Amino acid sequence: RVVHIHPAGSGKVLAVPVQPGMHVARGQALVRYQDHSLHVARLQAVQMRAALTAAVAAQADAAGAVQRARALAGESISMAELRRRQDALAQADASLRARQADMDTLGHRFAEEFNSPSEQDSRGTEDETSTLISPVDGMVQTIGTSVAGDVDPTMDVATVADLSHVWIISDIAPDQAARIAPGGQQVTQVASGPVISRIDTVDGMASPLTGLVRVISSVVNPNSALMPGMVLDATLAQRDSVAGIVVPSEAIQRIDGRSVVFVRVSVTDYRPVVVDVALDDGRQAVIRSGLKEGEPVVGHGSFALRSVIGLAGMDAD
Repeated sequence: RVVHIHPAGSGKVLAVPVQPGMHVARGQALVRYQDHSLHVARLQAVQMRAALTAAVAAQADAAGAVQRARALAGESISMAELRRRQDALAQADASLRARQADMDTLGHRFAEEFNSPSEQDSRGTEDETSTLISPVDGMVQTIGTSVAGDVDPTMDVATVADLSHVWIISDIAPDQAARIAPGGQQVTQVASGPVISRIDTVDGMASPLTGLVRVISSVVNPNSALMPGMVLDATLAQRDSVAGIVVPSEAIQRIDGRSVVFVRVSVTDYRPVVVDVALDDGRQAVIRSGLKEGEPVVGHGSFALRSVIGLAGMDAD
């Protein structure tokens, strides 16, 4: 999920405390700017408060005049004068309600426009500084401005990527995509270990640009091990059953670009065997060819044997 941050007003950038690639928490400041729109709104608030005070006073005077006219109606004050004062009171009441509505409207602007999940004004002070904040925990992808730059509501000032859930996108050949279905398992290899997810969607047709079919799998990413733009190796389970010999995934080692397992020959001797891996989900792997049924395979400890081969190669050099 990528969130695009736009300012509520127009103004000049004062500070940019973050940069692309930084991890930010929800509510953390991204850009601080001098908001001319906020300055105008604060001046309007002063004017409207004064107008509301005047309207309250006028309504009180009109109400007092009506009360006195009712007490003296038919004596020193005519009924026509009473009705005139009642009309004046009605106008004062309407003016008071209008001024109160103006204040409520401006208050809504301060509460919802200048203060939102992505922006805060300088609460408690009457200046014109606004701060754009991150509405989510995530990573800053772009910053579209700099100190002393101009901003306005049409600008995409910053983008923040929420990496708590990510899509893993695989582009595969159409003949392979025909054997894959939503709900199948996908194993993606990252530096911290295999990430297991379920296939969500398989496009119905190949892209005209690449000739490949896009497969999307969503996965929880609490530690941000998966970042946008990463290129990874993934294994996608096929709908059809895979025939072969099942071995622990840790038994398979990569040597010179080939998959190799170590077969126990005797108590102290081991033999490397090149195998064809049909499927590997990070826990178990299916060997299509290269290994015979019943041959003992080294699981835990195969990495040490691989290291021995590497050291032997260095000695030979």
